[in-house]
Amino acid sequence: MTQAQQTENQSTAEIIMEAASEVFAEKGYDGARVDELARAAGVNKATLYYQIGDKEVLYHAVLEQILKRSADEITAGIAEITDCEEQIRHFISTFARNTEIMRYTSPIMLREIASGGHNLPDTALVQMGRILGALDGAIERGVEKGRFRPVNAFFIHMMIIGSLMLYSSNEPIRRRNANRNPDIYRPEHFLSNEEAGAVITDLVLASIRAEGGEK
Repeated sequence: MTQAQQTENQSTAEIIMEAASEVFAEKGYDGARVDELARAAGVNKATLYYQIGDKEVLYHAVLEQILKRSADEITAGIAEITDCEEQIRHFISTFARNTEIMRYTSPIMLREIASGGHNLPDTALVQMGRILGALDGAIERGVEKGRFRPVNAFFIHMMIIGSLMLYSSNEPIRRRNANRNPDIYRPEHFLSNEEAGAVITDLVLASIRAEGGEK
């Protein structure tokens, strides 16, 4: 295979993955049909199978890509940061930013959560472990330095991810509710995902700082 052919194949695969992310986010794994996935990517089914594989392989690849992208950025950033609070800030801001960019992440993952991870592949679980491990390590370092109080890192992780995913995915409902209840909703209910991430960061850090710890 020539370099030009390899580049073309990579581009086609990326187009298929992006289109599949949108379809899976809207329809879920069970609701997405192969012909619909191919049509969304602008290819025929034979090309889809050649470039990626069947629907299960494609779905697994989408999930792994979504999670690996975040895991790579989180672990690389934390490795370069020495301050434990800045590591937490990096962790949350990365997730918030990737949720903004990968606008299909939240609905896909929320569907998996609702189904008990029925279609979640082991390769995705590996990336999830890397993400949780990065947060756990940052919190442990903060505890060792007396900056953080001992906390359950898994529940902090759930607070962060759950808040960002729910916030990212429920905007249409918020908009409808705001129209119906204008006296309740305010501009700060409609922050960007990155702005929401900053708010969540302040709340998380305030909850885990040791008494008398640095702010």
